[in-house]
Amino acid sequence: MSDIVEEIRTAYGRVGITLDQPATYGTYYRLLCAGCGAMVGNVGDKLLPGMAAELVDRQFDLYAARLMGCACGHQDERARALDPARWEAARRRHGGP
Repeated sequence: MSDIVEEIRTAYGRVGITLDQPATYGTYYRLLCAGCGAMVGNVGDKLLPGMAAELVDRQFDLYAARLMGCACGHQDERARALDPARWEAARRRHGGP
């Protein structure tokens, strides 16, 4: 496995998302909810070093407010465990269930 794929796996893993097997010739990977297995998106392996972590970090508020990720709430729970204060601020700013 390439270093960038491992970096992507680690970045998304922080918010409860796993990488599936390559979807097209090792270029795109399906993103699956680690809680229920639902598909929540795709990601390409052509990111530059550091980009995956930055993308996930910039989307933190969306995961916290359940505006992004799976309907089962696994990403919301992971965001809360990662940074409770930031999770609370995101919920106030964007709402949430």
